[in-house]
Amino acid sequence: MNNYDVTIGVEVHIELKSKTKAFSSAANSFAAKPNSQVSPVDAGYPGAMPSLNQEVVVSGIKLAHTLNMKIDPLLRFDRKNYFYPDLPKGYQITQFYHPIGSNGNLQVTVADKPFLIEFERVHIEEDTAKQIHQGDLTYLDYNRAGVPLLELVTKPIFNNAAQVHAYIVALRRILIALDISDAKMNEGSLRCDLNISLKPQASETLGTKVEIKNLNSLNNITLAINDEIIRQSELLLANKQIEEETRRFDEKSNQTVLMRKKTSAVDYKYFTEPNIFPVQLEQKWIDDVISKLPMLPNEIADILKNKFSLNDSEINVLLDRRDLLLAFEVIVKENNLSKETVNYLLGPVLGYLNTQQINDLSVTKLNYQHLAELITMIKEQKVNDKQSQKILTTIFESDEHNPNELLKLWDVRVITDEKELSEIIIKLIQDNPQMVEEYFKNPFKANKFFIGQVMKQTKGQANPKIAQELVDKLIVEYKK
Repeated sequence: MNNYDVTIGVEVHIELKSKTKAFSSAANSFAAKPNSQVSPVDAGYPGAMPSLNQEVVVSGIKLAHTLNMKIDPLLRFDRKNYFYPDLPKGYQITQFYHPIGSNGNLQVTVADKPFLIEFERVHIEEDTAKQIHQGDLTYLDYNRAGVPLLELVTKPIFNNAAQVHAYIVALRRILIALDISDAKMNEGSLRCDLNISLKPQASETLGTKVEIKNLNSLNNITLAINDEIIRQSELLLANKQIEEETRRFDEKSNQTVLMRKKTSAVDYKYFTEPNIFPVQLEQKWIDDVISKLPMLPNEIADILKNKFSLNDSEINVLLDRRDLLLAFEVIVKENNLSKETVNYLLGPVLGYLNTQQINDLSVTKLNYQHLAELITMIKEQKVNDKQSQKILTTIFESDEHNPNELLKLWDVRVITDEKELSEIIIKLIQDNPQMVEEYFKNPFKANKFFIGQVMKQTKGQANPKIAQELVDKLIVEYKK
């Protein structure tokens, strides 16, 4: 493999978060009942006329500007003609000749060194229907037909999987920060195609390009690149020819497998879309869109690090999860507890979401002010772990009561009074002399016994930290 130079280009399809589709008024949302979000335009009915979604154009301008691209103020669309079951009209509306953005760049860090990514273009287009294969049958879900996409194409400047991995991570965070896509690879809202070729180190001519389609995770991207480099290098070392073909990544074998060979270039017969007239965008309007851009990941990271003293690991999770980042911002304004808040969000809160298979906080009934109050109560030791977990589960499912109201309804409290706890512990010490002796031989076993008994007698309401300190103190005093 060291005898060859690797060249990789990346194409990313980004599904946008607009409320409606690119060229119709049908709803644009994930996981709806199949074929429940389809308009005559999406289904390709004769005479149905497309209407351009302004929000999609705004998203295109936001991404193009962020990636330092030249923005084309003349908005024009083209038809890409081909016949396939998932393309109801027999053509796709896209921007082949006139992309909304061109010639951009983005700097990322790879192995602690800067790496500059160069872009050819970003253009607006519509998605196809979704195919579901079951046995000998193929089902079509037209909900995805017409979903707005941005296709982002890099120049062939990558040389290894680490560079591509760093790029996709950085791009996801930009999309999340701009709030134009949820960028969830597992749901298909961020899909990646790779073009990989190898050439001898002395050669100035690029090798034969092989395309790998529809990669849907960072791990699969890395595995696919590494496997394809090995596959092509082994063929070249054996003096065999690399054939131009389209492949996919097989997750069972962790290898790329053949989809189809490219015997000739496909002629899509592009021509100007006649049903969408060109739109001249005013520079003032473009500037207004750009002026309203939110903070980008680097700016957010600086604030989280310098203002709130979060570490890189915590920052990375918040940059990857817009819902957790928004929750952090709101809660810290309420309780001014940045470290405690991020620990609780990335611990119990994220654990609950994962257990319940909930992808986003926004779909729950969680009231951020109630969560801020709970975190404060934990900090002040007004609730123990068991109580806080019960409160968390409850406020996830209903925002009717705040944590203090829940404790009153449940008639529970946390016992922090040392005098009250000492009386219980002294009685336990006096009644269990054998466990007092065990304390000096096997403190773990003895502590577990005494704390367990304290919790039993207080019905789980004792503060375990204070109880533990008192057990240690009172046993030593008893032995004196």
